[in-house]
Amino acid sequence: MILSSTDTRRGIFFMLIASFLFALTMVFAKLLSASMGSVEVTFWRNSIGLAVIGMFVLRKPIRNVGGKPLTLIFRGVVGTVALLTFFYTISATTLSNAIVYAKTEPIFTALLAFFLLGEKLKSHAIIAVIIGFAGVAMLSGLEMGYLHIMGILTGFLSALAYTSVRSLKAHYDERTVVLSFMISGVVIPLVLMITAEYMTSELLAFALSPFVMPIGIDWLWIALMGIAAAYGQIYMTRAYFYAQAGIVSTVSYSVVLFATLFGIFLGDVLPTPMVIAGGILIILSGILLSRQK
Repeated sequence: MILSSTDTRRGIFFMLIASFLFALTMVFAKLLSASMGSVEVTFWRNSIGLAVIGMFVLRKPIRNVGGKPLTLIFRGVVGTVALLTFFYTISATTLSNAIVYAKTEPIFTALLAFFLLGEKLKSHAIIAVIIGFAGVAMLSGLEMGYLHIMGILTGFLSALAYTSVRSLKAHYDERTVVLSFMISGVVIPLVLMITAEYMTSELLAFALSPFVMPIGIDWLWIALMGIAAAYGQIYMTRAYFYAQAGIVSTVSYSVVLFATLFGIFLGDVLPTPMVIAGGILIILSGILLSRQK
């Protein structure tokens, strides 16, 4: 398929919209974290998203080749755990820090592709990975507290989920993959919220929080969060259809700018010079790795 300059511009535009919507999703998640745990935020995010994606499926039925149900389930479960750690970091730190941690995903994707898929890791990719980990060290302040571990785990689990998607492309419609993720994202948080009624754990603080009935404006934040997340996914998919993956992946880092600006609007403290430098290194690493796709 030959992509024209018009297609590329369209792909960039769609990715900018997607990044804006993903940053908005973080804003609503942050607002909800004041009255409920990250597990419940994950539950509502996927519940609304499931309804939105479900409407698209009803308009155009899914046709699958099938053959890899365990991989499909694995992608859904790992993606859900990644979302749990992501929303936990959103509740515990600034939006800019949370999204930069999540953007370590290309670093881990490159490593997983090397170790699991046997893909070659060229010299420039190795340098990019080293730059990325140097950025992580600076972002965390050379500490490995619970919050920092959750942030890094978000990037690693996201990479694991995306890597598994590669082996699903030839077997399932992309909507099936998204639906498996969202169904897991509803069922798993439900189980965790029920479990949280009977047990607590400092180690599993990101995954155990009881259900709290939303009140008042919380319902508006829930609806807007789910809609923003679902349409962000749709526009991101369109972006990859119109433009090359390397270009779209690079533009996707605009979400860091949007999240930082929204975070300042919500009252987040300005990042320190070391945190800014660490974020720049992580973004640079991700861009370098994305350009090699």
